[in-house]
Amino acid sequence: MKLHYFLILASCLILFSCATPSEKFISKADAMGFKGVFIDSGQFRHRIYVNKHIQKKSVQSVIHVYLDGDGTPFEKHRWITNDPTPRNHLILRMMEQDLSPAILLGRPCYLGFSQSTACHNKYWTSHRYSEQIVSGMIKALNAWLQPRQYKEVVLIGYSGGGALAMLMASAIKSIDSVVTVAANLDVVAWSRLHGYSPLSGSLNPADFSLPENIKQFHLSGGRDDVVPESIVKKIAKKNSKAKFMLFEQYTHQCCWDDDWRRILATIFLLDNHSYE
Repeated sequence: MKLHYFLILASCLILFSCATPSEKFISKADAMGFKGVFIDSGQFRHRIYVNKHIQKKSVQSVIHVYLDGDGTPFEKHRWITNDPTPRNHLILRMMEQDLSPAILLGRPCYLGFSQSTACHNKYWTSHRYSEQIVSGMIKALNAWLQPRQYKEVVLIGYSGGGALAMLMASAIKSIDSVVTVAANLDVVAWSRLHGYSPLSGSLNPADFSLPENIKQFHLSGGRDDVVPESIVKKIAKKNSKAKFMLFEQYTHQCCWDDDWRRILATIFLLDNHSYE
């Protein structure tokens, strides 16, 4: 009998280890109780995850929109991957702590769509922040927001998702503020720093300025060697009303999800907003 259970457990572990990054991400989101829906933006199809607080206040309230990072565009920094979906589920753990209505807006070609007809691997490599990607995400989010009555939209972007948040913000219905976390806010400087090939097909957030009515909060880790604080701080200084927040002991992945609820409360205290 023990051997029987052992074989079942071993089979489950083998099946999970063979699952794609998208399948693992989707499985984790489901286990956390997030509801998945789909939306089309014209060229691309997007997966959206909704947290349990969505139904609590659907009228005249705030919605937090999470945007994930670049994931794994390359295997071992050499070969283009078939599925760029993040292996690290940090964004899900952050959203799980959020007490406000929140959604995760999936990027084009991520979360199971990398092999779809509309997708080419350039959309998670050289064109990861391209006009097509940014436009697709703007259309998808505005389409989701259109029938709803949220008074304020807050974009929360982690890593490459922070770059997209900055590129999207001015075109989002009812946008109030942008929160970036360990975000690649200067694509050119970041590529040069690491000796990477330029992201030739991508827009650079450093080349654009948001209207002053959109509040900005830029969070950086003092021990982040992926996107150093110098890159984030330089962009934050371009807008006198933008707030730069340094977490000295944090790296690129650690430890944003350890106390995300407290961090959110601090941000909204600075913003003179309540956080439930």
